[in-house]
Amino acid sequence: MKKDTHIIIGFCLLFFILAGFLFVRQQRESAGFAEESILAQEEMVSSALPERIGQEDGQDIKKEEKKDRQSEEKKECAVYISGAVKHAGLYRYHGIARLCDAVESAGGFLKNADKASVNLARVLEDGEQIHVLTKKQAKKQALASGREDANGAAGSNAASSVAGLVNINNASLEELMSLPGIGQAKAQLILDYRTEHGVFAAKEDLMKISGIKDGIYNKIKDLITIT
Repeated sequence: MKKDTHIIIGFCLLFFILAGFLFVRQQRESAGFAEESILAQEEMVSSALPERIGQEDGQDIKKEEKKDRQSEEKKECAVYISGAVKHAGLYRYHGIARLCDAVESAGGFLKNADKASVNLARVLEDGEQIHVLTKKQAKKQALASGREDANGAAGSNAASSVAGLVNINNASLEELMSLPGIGQAKAQLILDYRTEHGVFAAKEDLMKISGIKDGIYNKIKDLITIT
């Protein structure tokens, strides 16, 4: 009887040992699977993160571009166009405007307009004044330039610049534009004035030209001469 009891106890111990071994093995396998799952999830997140960041960067760039376009569209450009156009006046634009837009707003060219003297594709600047020459005015201006060229480059340079001063009676478009506050439009008006009225009798006569008042004149009066 005691022998049978020992056998039964031995089987029970063996069963518990096997059961414990299987339990421990199962726990290790479960822990390993969980660790592999965590690593796999981390790899998935890591691989997806750059793409997500790239998408966010792309969205930021698009937002900036949209903001720039909206800012450009809100920007106002006011120009005054005169001369050989049907309806001279002040015109306003939103966003980028070109010279062709100003001519169209003014009703187009007159028949005697010198279309070759204007660049219709030029981008307009806010506050700019545009004067379209007639063919007759353009011809006179060309003849006047030819007479100056006939005097020779040295003589012309000497006449247009005395001790570093710009001679407003024979300075070229580029020389006039070198003066502060005198852009292409105002320089062209000075040339037009010379063509229509002759030389300036006094430096102050510059203020007879539209767009050249005390402010601009005071900036350039010590930089110009008429002799």
